Amino acid sequence: MDISTLISSSGRLQLSAAESKIPWEELAFSQRMLENHLSQDHDWASRRQIVIEQQVGWIARQLLVGARILDIGCGPGLYTRLLAERGYCCTGVDFSPASIEWARQQAQTAGLSIDYIRQDIRTYWPETQFEFIMMTFGELNVFSATDAQTLISRCTRWLVPGGRLLVEVHTFDEVKRQGMAPASWQRCPHGLFLAASHLLLTENAWDEETQTSSTQFWAIDENGRISRFGSQMTAWRDDEYASLLGNAGFKILSHPDSSEWPVSETFEGKLFALLAEKSKSPEGRSLNTQLTKGEN
Repeated sequence: MDISTLISSSGRLQLSAAESKIPWEELAFSQRMLENHLSQDHDWASRRQIVIEQQVGWIARQLLVGARILDIGCGPGLYTRLLAERGYCCTGVDFSPASIEWARQQAQTAGLSIDYIRQDIRTYWPETQFEFIMMTFGELNVFSATDAQTLISRCTRWLVPGGRLLVEVHTFDEVKRQGMAPASWQRCPHGLFLAASHLLLTENAWDEETQTSSTQFWAIDENGRISRFGSQMTAWRDDEYASLLGNAGFKILSHPDSSEWPVSETFEGKLFALLAEKSKSPEGRSLNTQLTKGEN
């Protein structure tokens, strides 16, 4: 793509399904993202260690030692490592190659038995059930409404009766704010999208009907070459989160405040956590019976 194509492109932001996620699964991109995950200078890719340690402490107070935990979108295993050190049996799923490789190396070095799986969570299916499933840092919002409904329904299947689900989600207003933000540009000596110096142009759009926020990134290198990236988030109101969980068979137990579940100063008022419990009555279907087409 060249500059003339960028100039003549429509100002109306329309992302296809393939364009709605930044390339987490690409090795070079995932390596640059890993640097951001591990940084203690900001909370943008993962929260800093001091925040994660407080969150892990809260999780530990909800569970018996030895409980089986599934971390959806585990990244470099910052939660699972700390939880495994406390005696929990942890599984982490993520499709970032660099993050999963780093997590595996850290677990091996520490002598921890943690099962890390590199896979898109939308195609993942476990061989066992869990006492606790966690999805932090707005992970649920990156999925379309349909995919989110399917994923939450599957979490019900993946949990034992009485098992618990922790979701940390974006507020409706925060997702809408991102979609309504004006276009911007910045100079980057290096960055997430390109390793070399470049200009980064950012455009945003909000779709009220679908409640989605779309962002398009144009990275222009020093030779004028342009790379395009996109991302999308779905906004849910508080009652819609409650319905999403309730329709899947969950009962909301608590909404921990910032003293129990700190989200960091950067995301104060933008993220919040919900703890929900699956019914304690036995399930009628086997875990190994996957969902049929069209079933949540």
